[in-house]
Amino acid sequence: MIRNAERQAHWRTKRDAGIETLRAATDKAELALAQAENDLLRQRVLDLETALARRESAAKSAQTKAISEIACLTEKNNELQSQLRQMWDWYNNEIANVGGLTFKASSLIAKALHPDATPSEEVRLEAFKAFSAWKGDRDAARRR
Repeated sequence: MIRNAERQAHWRTKRDAGIETLRAATDKAELALAQAENDLLRQRVLDLETALARRESAAKSAQTKAISEIACLTEKNNELQSQLRQMWDWYNNEIANVGGLTFKASSLIAKALHPDATPSEEVRLEAFKAFSAWKGDRDAARRR
């Protein structure tokens, strides 16, 4: 016959073995869960890195396109400025050939004669020079 102390010791051993089995199963399940969560997080990091690379590529592409467009517009602007300069030169030459008053000369004279502002001596001198030059050019154009 088994004594009570032996029975309790046997029961404790069985109980401890069951607890250890449950603990091992729980630890194994927690480890599997942590590994699955780790895999999900790694996949999320990879997805975010891919999305970031895609966005950086799109931003770089947009920046390159903008730089190209700016260069094209700058070149077009330079061409238009050159054409405008040529038109002004042609216009001024044509006006001078027929003895007309150029825009620059008329602006200087108008500034000197404007009733709302008293012109300085420099402005009046420039206007007088422009008028004298025009008068000389006009007389030379008439003689042609």
